[in-house]
Amino acid sequence: MVTFTQEQPHDSDAIEHLLDRVFGTARSQKTSYRFRDRVAPVGPLCYVAKEGDTVIGTLRYWPVEIGPNATPALLLGPLAVDDTYRGLGVGADLMDVTLAACAAHGHQIIVLVSDLAEFYGKFNFTAAAPTGITMPGEKTERLYVRGILPQALAGVEGPVRPFGARALKARSVKNRSAKRKAA
Repeated sequence: MVTFTQEQPHDSDAIEHLLDRVFGTARSQKTSYRFRDRVAPVGPLCYVAKEGDTVIGTLRYWPVEIGPNATPALLLGPLAVDDTYRGLGVGADLMDVTLAACAAHGHQIIVLVSDLAEFYGKFNFTAAAPTGITMPGEKTERLYVRGILPQALAGVEGPVRPFGARALKARSVKNRSAKRKAA
């Protein structure tokens, strides 16, 4: 029987092995991984699917910001299911469980990068380009977005940035300015 539970620290090695099998060991070279650097996933939203004690699926969410107002959002992914269990609804069940958790925790906007428009469309994700939301370094046609509430996307546009990017940039500019004055 497949069970769905919040990811636990002892699941991390099995999750990494699953991700390597599904996406390959070069997966960290993908653009979307830059948005996950130096930031932890949102723990209460990260789930695993298990058959007994074996991790057969995983889905994580990461904090990001959108546009000049640094609107908080989540970056979905990666979603991975072991080849043996593909086509059995495990990925869809992980989506259902985690989207409910996102709503329960008050999150408003989710973005994702994928070539599987048909799959994610079943969960009300739509192309991000018409909203004016972009992701630097990513192909426009691969970026999708979903508002949890009907008006969640109203007025939200601009580039997706790693969480805290605006604050880091401001500190960096301030530090450079202070160094120039000291010199």
